[in-house]
Amino acid sequence: MKQAVCLLICVLFSSLLIAQPEKVENEFKESFSSKPKFEFKFDSRFSFLRNTEVKTTGIKIGLSFKRKFNVGLGINQLLIHSESEIIEQNDTIPVNLNYGYFSPYFEYVYFSSKKWEFNLSTQFGFGEASFEYKDSEGNLQKNKRTALISYEPAMLIDYKIIKWFGIGTGIGYRLILFKNGSIKENFSSPVYVIKLKVYLGAIVRSITGKEIPAE
Repeated sequence: MKQAVCLLICVLFSSLLIAQPEKVENEFKESFSSKPKFEFKFDSRFSFLRNTEVKTTGIKIGLSFKRKFNVGLGINQLLIHSESEIIEQNDTIPVNLNYGYFSPYFEYVYFSSKKWEFNLSTQFGFGEASFEYKDSEGNLQKNKRTALISYEPAMLIDYKIIKWFGIGTGIGYRLILFKNGSIKENFSSPVYVIKLKVYLGAIVRSITGKEIPAE
């Protein structure tokens, strides 16, 4: 099932780009020669660890070029820590699995209307996982720190509720490209996304009558 979801997203992603290379290239040149607008997003990504659903929350800020290409940077954190155990000096210690990462992202909007946007998204995650616990003195300790690099393709749909706010959903897959450390968890997983999109430019324009300078 996991492999099927990943394969489906990758095939659709590549087929849309390959089928109309000239169209995408022209849209790319035209969009990035225009003045961008700021965008701000909150998203929740639900995935699975040990067949248990876990939630990762993220904040993203970026630039939108003519509602065709969006680029930016996100900060993501495992919101509900996943409980586990480690053995230290023959003692079993309950710990929480913590995972956080930065994620540069890129999105291609292949269909848009006044209210709807359908886009293909990809983001890379650069972060760290660790086991956290409190020692006998109540101090927070981290154990078995593990560096991770992930790749997350996704298909997303956004709906603008009013000119200031929108909501979105989608499905994707988190694939671990690099892992260096002693944590044995499998972080590769199907992902489904729920997000709130804030149109910063529209809010500022409504309040002040001016655009946010993006330069």
